[in-house]
Amino acid sequence: MNFGKTVKQEIASKPPKDKCCKKAFLSGVIRGASKLVEKDGNLALEITIIGEEAEMLIRSYLSMLYGYEVRTFKTVGGRAKDLKTILTIEGEELYAILIDLGVFTDNGTEVSVNLNMYEGIKKECCIRSFVKGLFLSSGGCTAPSERDSKNTRYHLEIIFSSSVAAEQTARILLERGVQTRTMRRKSNYVIYIKSVEEINNFFAFIGTPISVLKLTDLVATKEFVNNINRQQNCELANMDKQIEASGKQISAIKKIESIKGLEYLKNDLRTVAQARLTNPEDTLPQLAEKLGITKSCINHRLRKIVEIANEL
Repeated sequence: MNFGKTVKQEIASKPPKDKCCKKAFLSGVIRGASKLVEKDGNLALEITIIGEEAEMLIRSYLSMLYGYEVRTFKTVGGRAKDLKTILTIEGEELYAILIDLGVFTDNGTEVSVNLNMYEGIKKECCIRSFVKGLFLSSGGCTAPSERDSKNTRYHLEIIFSSSVAAEQTARILLERGVQTRTMRRKSNYVIYIKSVEEINNFFAFIGTPISVLKLTDLVATKEFVNNINRQQNCELANMDKQIEASGKQISAIKKIESIKGLEYLKNDLRTVAQARLTNPEDTLPQLAEKLGITKSCINHRLRKIVEIANEL
């Protein structure tokens, strides 16, 4: 189940309100889903976005904060759910936008990429918005449902192009009570979470309460279904054991009957033997109730009958 889509829809539907948080959010998106390219001999930035709501949000922020209207864009992907929109920022505004967002640094003599993603992002609300933007652009989350295969697991991840960016974000999250792990995947670096509790901690930190509730409900439903399945499996196993035991008891009774006759048994054993032959599918409690004795008593007598048959 692509739970990440649910989270991203919530993020896009509840954008930050303050200007500083809007900038942090846009910076997170660019850090997570953009690349610098050469276009007509000049530098341009391509931002890859999935989802119409997210695309419109990025367009509106660029327009609202910098008066930049995206003129160049293209859609890629074969199926509707895989469609991606690539927004291009180009021209003289590019450097000014990226410097203002902290993606580029300008020391007066040259402009370069700022490797410290969180430099200048001091307020807690802005850090939260930045991580929101990161997850929206390069994050993902899967969670099993009652219809999913057993191979589906709880998993949240954010992908980075550098180990430095991954380590910085892992540290930022750890300082806020979210434990992550880091791994390398081909040329990328990934921070990931597999614990449901930690995933919910992440959602709580970035401020997506609906996702917290939905994941909690999903876990509860999954556990409920698993408990029912375990109970059914246990009942089936007990039924198999009961059928096997009943078969052995009936075989023993018939062996005694053919060799010695049931009169060979004492009255109490003979009564139980006849009851078992008459009620081959009854459980021990059912058989005990019909005879007016305890389950342990009838179990003892049936074991004694089997022992007698084995000695013949």
